Amino acid sequence: MKILSLAAAIFVCSAASTFAITNDDISPPALVGRTLVFNIENGGSPYATNGTWSGTFARTKNGFSVDNIDGDTIPIDTTYSVDLDGPLTKVSLGKFVEGLSSATLTLYTSNGVGRYSVSIQGVSGASLFGTFTISGGSLFVPEIEVRLLSGTNLKDGSAKKNFGSVRVDTTGAAQKFFIKNIGFAPLKNLDITINGPNKSDFIVSKLTVGKLASKDRTEFTVKFNPSKSGPREAAIHIKSNDTNESPFDIRLTGTGSAK
Repeated sequence: MKILSLAAAIFVCSAASTFAITNDDISPPALVGRTLVFNIENGGSPYATNGTWSGTFARTKNGFSVDNIDGDTIPIDTTYSVDLDGPLTKVSLGKFVEGLSSATLTLYTSNGVGRYSVSIQGVSGASLFGTFTISGGSLFVPEIEVRLLSGTNLKDGSAKKNFGSVRVDTTGAAQKFFIKNIGFAPLKNLDITINGPNKSDFIVSKLTVGKLASKDRTEFTVKFNPSKSGPREAAIHIKSNDTNESPFDIRLTGTGSAK
């Protein structure tokens, strides 16, 4: 019924989603923890000509892997690592069909529909096309992302921002932070608190919204107004309904200089 190798079954795979797919949805970071369902439309030997497969992407040191595959007639329990080529769609496979050269799986979108194509080096006259959908995975929960104006992506717990040296009783330039919901469920109950030995030296603006839909973002600013000279320190905590990053903690530091 099919002549796919393990590697082939791993990638021609997965489960359905109910929303339109965008390029952002198939970018390397967005693939982590998600399942792709590939529906084969056509293909000739040495490709499979029917069937669907399923597997979930996980981030590995050298690329991505797909685990616990069930497809067509062959169940697979393994990990297959790949490297992603480019910011969005091309996945280079070591082997797609056993005994043949390496292959390339390309994911792309067309009018909100996930599409894919496969080509094998040195094999002509055979191709594999179809659609894919996305389901499952961690991105079907709210997922907070916090970035600086510069574009730097902050990491919860180790995030910090140094406001440099500012004269005592003088307010430094406002530093802008962006909060984005990169998940597919609403990010709710947003609130910011501040604590630390010198919390009164850092002025945090209030959030204008308490809820973000998927892909929406909001912003806030922090200003440094040291009351004394020397090192000053505080921390802000962004609360939300994110399951593993609430509160999102950011350390604030700065130095007060003498008048």
